[in-house]
Amino acid sequence: MADGTATTQEKGEDEEGLTEEVIANCNVKVARRISTRYNIPIDGLQGLPEIRERFRKHIHLKQGAEQESREVLHVVSDLKDKDDSSRRRLQGLLQEMHKILETCDAKILEQLECEPDTTDHKIKMAHHLEKLQSTDCPILVAGETSSGKSSLINVLLGEDFLPSRHLSCSSVICKVQYGEKKKAIVHFKDKRTPPATIPLPAGMADLAKHLFKKSDREKESECKEVDIYLPLDYLKSGIFIVDSPGIGESDVMTAAVMEYLQQAFAFIYVIKSDNAGGVQEDRLKKLLKDARKSRKQDKFINPASAIFVCNRWDLVESHGPAEADKVKMDIIRKLRACWSGLQDHQVFFMNTERAARDLEAGYVADDLARLIKGIEDLIPRTFQVKIQLSWSWVWYMVWRALHLIKSFLLKSTVTGSDLHKRYERAKDEIKRLQQSTNKILSDRKDELEKTTRELVDLMGTFLLEKTTESDMQSWAESEVPEVVKGAEWDVLQYQVESCVTARLEELIDDWEMKMKHFQTKIDGMMKTTIAGMNDVEVQLSEVEEELHSPGGHRRSIVLQPQKPRSPQKGVRDLVDLSTEHLDLSDKILLGITSPLMATFGVIGAVAASPVLAVMGIQALKKKYTDQQERRKYKADKCKYVAERAMEKLEDFRANAESIRKYVQERLKPVQDYLQAFEDNLPKKVKAQLELMERIAQDQRTARELASDYQPLLEKVSGMKTKLALFELEELNLLDPCRVECEATQSLTDTPQGASTSLKKGKATKSDGTRIDATIKSYKNKIDDTTVGDFSTVRKLNHDNILRFVGICFSDEIPQLVLQAADGSLRKHLQKVTVMMVNFGRNILPAMRGVCAGLQYLHSKQLVSFGLSQDTIMVVEGEQDSDRFKLAHVSEPRALHLSPEDYSGPAGPYVYLPPEVLREGVTYDSRSDMYALGLMMWEVWYDQKVFYDAVEDINLRSFIATGAQPETSGHHKHPTVEEEAGETWRTIIQECLVTPDKRNLTPSQAIEKLEDINWR
Repeated sequence: MADGTATTQEKGEDEEGLTEEVIANCNVKVARRISTRYNIPIDGLQGLPEIRERFRKHIHLKQGAEQESREVLHVVSDLKDKDDSSRRRLQGLLQEMHKILETCDAKILEQLECEPDTTDHKIKMAHHLEKLQSTDCPILVAGETSSGKSSLINVLLGEDFLPSRHLSCSSVICKVQYGEKKKAIVHFKDKRTPPATIPLPAGMADLAKHLFKKSDREKESECKEVDIYLPLDYLKSGIFIVDSPGIGESDVMTAAVMEYLQQAFAFIYVIKSDNAGGVQEDRLKKLLKDARKSRKQDKFINPASAIFVCNRWDLVESHGPAEADKVKMDIIRKLRACWSGLQDHQVFFMNTERAARDLEAGYVADDLARLIKGIEDLIPRTFQVKIQLSWSWVWYMVWRALHLIKSFLLKSTVTGSDLHKRYERAKDEIKRLQQSTNKILSDRKDELEKTTRELVDLMGTFLLEKTTESDMQSWAESEVPEVVKGAEWDVLQYQVESCVTARLEELIDDWEMKMKHFQTKIDGMMKTTIAGMNDVEVQLSEVEEELHSPGGHRRSIVLQPQKPRSPQKGVRDLVDLSTEHLDLSDKILLGITSPLMATFGVIGAVAASPVLAVMGIQALKKKYTDQQERRKYKADKCKYVAERAMEKLEDFRANAESIRKYVQERLKPVQDYLQAFEDNLPKKVKAQLELMERIAQDQRTARELASDYQPLLEKVSGMKTKLALFELEELNLLDPCRVECEATQSLTDTPQGASTSLKKGKATKSDGTRIDATIKSYKNKIDDTTVGDFSTVRKLNHDNILRFVGICFSDEIPQLVLQAADGSLRKHLQKVTVMMVNFGRNILPAMRGVCAGLQYLHSKQLVSFGLSQDTIMVVEGEQDSDRFKLAHVSEPRALHLSPEDYSGPAGPYVYLPPEVLREGVTYDSRSDMYALGLMMWEVWYDQKVFYDAVEDINLRSFIATGAQPETSGHHKHPTVEEEAGETWRTIIQECLVTPDKRNLTPSQAIEKLEDINWR
């Protein structure tokens, strides 16, 4: 092309002669010939390595490789559109819940105000609605001085819109946002000075005068901030980029970044890689510590939303692969020391200037492509985290409202005497719970004190080691402050003090990185602490459930630590450890309305190790203020700093209280959890006692209570379903149970028209491990009738139910991933042809296992919708009746059939009771018993029920026939005694009667099956 940029015409042509061998061996002269022949621009490239890389890019493009968009933020723009849609949807749900709350009676509203987490709910509702209306999407780019922040922003924008300099940096916050015309508006701190409008690009030089400041950066700039407006389509959606001053250059500038940092959807931190290993840990630690201190109610830094760009990486690579690997490992080590939870995929190594040159020539550098992919993976999760804060709040509100409504409704279904007995029993259980909790808290506090003493001793030993003294006294010229002409001695002394303190912090961090004393202790204590807290949470939740469940049952409270289901790796995994068996409502019992904010409270406290000056180490008491000291420092800076460093070390290790404060600060996550638990549990208990008293004093009749609360129950239950569906569809990236899966073969002969199928497959967990699994696939989009499947199965733990593994997505439709199985019960029984062996070894244990699974489900008001031999899975490696497991678990629900369903095949529906098919009534526990009867009929007579009737007819015709299986025929099991056979027939008959007479329960069926003998 005439402008020297690459063309993509004839994209598939073979660049004859331009091979890897030619590229690797070309010299400058040959390179110019190649450039001319193939129209590959090389102007501006520095040396043969960059030229060769450009040639490889050209071949890559010519061979048809997919080229990333030049405008990187197009990716973010598309994701932002999806986020806006999710926000509008959740906003609608909050508005709907707001209207529902307006219809609640005074007693419900008063009780909500009594509970610590739902007080001021009207104000909080308005706050969350306002948050969801915001379309702002700030992306904060911060970093170290002269690290190339502005250059990176230009790469992200695709053009050089921001001026960048090598010797100075932006000294004010600069916002890049959408505008119809290119311009900059400079806002001044002095409100009397009107904003200055600068046209772009003509006024670029004038803009630079406001952006860059070479004088003392500690002084405040006259500018407050600069708004740059660019007519870029992808900025229309509300995306704007914030180019911040160099972090750590001044407290004034760092403070200005805080507000943007806490609301940013993405945080990109740029590191000057060639600056002695890059990461200026003290600055990044200070940034995170300041952010924690200034954190507002729902504004926080999500550690996973950060991207670290190690710029000028080519200068590091110029020293060879070995040195580059060493620097890379050192950078990641330092980042992990001050940014807890950091993952390798959050760190990128690149050269922004080279990336900009490639973009100008029409190519995307490999390192830029990796960064684009990283942003594409990061932003959706960050969007969902922001939305989840509002979702979590309204979900908790719905959960508490349901508890209150059900508790009032219970009074309409039981006698006053029964209600009094329940309440007295609940009070006794709460009292025992409090006593057990006090013991747990006392044990944990004792353990914390013991751990503190152990760590103080370990740290004291380290501080006395000769290597520690040696490291504190070893200083190079480049590591100590320069003597600047005209600078006051107090300033230089402060710089020396800062250097010495930073060195001691670094030595302690390196010691901890190697020995992991703090990490091991914190991880262990957090696991035991959270496990104990979880047990209390679950027990309190069960007490509440008993107070509103129609059946009610007495449960003695005995607290034992919860055992995690899988080994945990560190502090960042603790939330999964503590909540993997709970739904969100259970997670929030401690009074934290957002689990994510609780997570950050832990991570933040560990992320930045305590600054020693804050932990009780005073500044050096001896003041060196005379000129003699100045001359002494100038004569031998390294020796002078070494002496001051030893004074600092001796001062610290001689002060036992300072060491103790340091250790306590690092153990603060454990202390915070214990304190939150100790503070909030009494509030929860008090609210529950007040609720019982409020209901006991209520004078309304049973009919009045039902009239007041039944419609409200239906509305709030419907809202819970809608919110669950929203979580599944809009917040799925945050699900810790999300896995990747692939189906391999069907486990059952799925009837034509069935809405679900069960298949063998493989699941890949987040840690990369692959396991065998059963995949429950949904044919249609998940709706309000099936969304409950995904929440109920997570909380179940029974030998006769397929264990929950995770959730995967296929064509955006979620699929349940369950414990691996070998096949269905039907196929399993077909393998055994000797009937006399089959009954005792398989059939009888199978029916006992099915009944045990149903008994467990029904105790939790759940069912096995569509129960049949095809939905009972067999796990060969387990024993006796435990081999047989229910695959379908759901809440009771009605079957919604369309006209097309009625004219379609009857096969998928023959195991459903007639009343569910004909009348559309709810499939409940009695429906399960009907399906159990059909299953027992099939295995008894060794044939498929209704097989002839449904072979050639549709569902409407099948319903019209009113077919019922005949139970008087001779069975196929010669080893079963006659009396036992009669018992089997009786169970079948009791299961197949009309619903008003279908009173047999799973536990009663188990008792009957226990009496069956076989020879």
